[in-house]
Order: sequence, then structure tokens, then C-alpha cells
Amino acid sequence: MSKRKYKLKLLNKDAVAKNSRSVFITGFQGFGSVGYITTRYIIAKLNMKLLGHILPPTIPDFTSVEDYGFSMPHEIFYGNVNGTNILVLLNRVNPDKKYLPSFVRSILDLINNLNIREVYLIGGLDMRFREGNEEFRWVKTSAAGSLEVSGLYFVKGAYIVGPLAALLLELEHKNIPAIAIFPYTEPESIDHRAAAIAVKILSNILNLSIDVDELMRYAEKVEELEKNIQEALLGMERKESLMHT
Repeated sequence: MSKRKYKLKLLNKDAVAKNSRSVFITGFQGFGSVGYITTRYIIAKLNMKLLGHILPPTIPDFTSVEDYGFSMPHEIFYGNVNGTNILVLLNRVNPDKKYLPSFVRSILDLINNLNIREVYLIGGLDMRFREGNEEFRWVKTSAAGSLEVSGLYFVKGAYIVGPLAALLLELEHKNIPAIAIFPYTEPESIDHRAAAIAVKILSNILNLSIDVDELMRYAEKVEELEKNIQEALLGMERKESLMHT
């Protein structure tokens, strides 16, 4: 019996345009869910098509109905924009830590099979590390060379954790050009505003035209809801205080 592991499955490798620059984008369900929201939004706005999966080592216990059929935990989408192949891995859940090495190897297989030249990772950075008015930090692998982002480099001494960290380390080890972008976020929130920042940065780097108005409207609704909840709780506390006076 073969050992359980994650496996790459491409449905139509030939759909990817040949002789074009190819870039890969992914993120995870980390702080603020920034990586997940960003990748899901890019896929929707660029009308990307399902290209394949990273199959999990066990049978998934959840799915949803999408235009292309039943969803899977880790889906690969593709689109060609302005002559550039854009490949996005949507992680509906984080990979099982027990099988993380095979998950990372599956991404490396994708990079090699489709001749991907640049990797862009999206995560969230705890707001407590903010030093001024900056909106994000970024970091790159040694092989990224002249690839740059206009903004402050990652906070010295702060840890990058989870599957994004594992992937970033392996990209460094394999000499693959990669940039990781970390908008500031509240760790426990669902942060559409931070995702909008990530989308803007990627749009500038990759010459994409992606409107973030929808993300900003979501952010405003969430902030309004949180404000109403806080005001309601404060009102309850005042009422209880008066009752016990």
C-alpha cells in the first residue's frame, strides 16, 4: 500500500499557453484569512478556469457546488492576462501538518511541470508589529534577485509560521524566485481590507487590472457590524451596572 501523501493532478496541462511568462500565486487560512480571501478574489475577478488539484491524502469531508462541479480543498486555477500565465492555488483549508512535506513537494511539481518563473505568496502580519503608517511588509528569496516591492521589508525577528513558512523555506532552498507579501491585520479577524491591499500590490507587480471596490465594501460592512456589536455590548454593561447600583 502506498504511503499517504498529497499529489498533484492537472486536468489539462496543455491549456496553459506556451512560451509565455508564468507566475504562481497562493496563500493560506492564516492571520486575517488574507491569503485565502486574496486568492479567491483574484480567481473570481479574472474569471480563471479550473486547471487541477492538489489531491489530499484522505477523502475530504466537505465540498461545495461551483460552476465547474464539486469543489476540492486545494484547487489550481489558470488564466492568461496580457500574455502572462497566471496560476493561482486556492486553499480552502490549510494542508494537514502531518503531510505538509508532500504538499510542498506537490507545489514544486507544479512549478516544474509548468515552467513557472516567479512565485507570489500572500499572508497576514499581526498589527502589533506595525511601526508607523505602513500597510504591509514583504520578503523575498535569494533567487528573486532584482524583483522588488515598493514598501518596507519584513520585520526583523518576527516569525513567519504555518504552510506559508514551509513553502517559503523550500523555495529558498530550491533557488526559486519568490516574493511574500504581508498586509497588516488583526489576527482573529476576517480582513477584506488587508486582502484589498494585497490585490493592489499584485496588480501593480503583474500589470493586472483588478478593482478592489467589492473587497472594500465587505470591509466596511464587517467594520459596521463589529461597531454595532461593541455598542450593544457596552449598552448591556451599562444597564447591568445601573441594575446593581
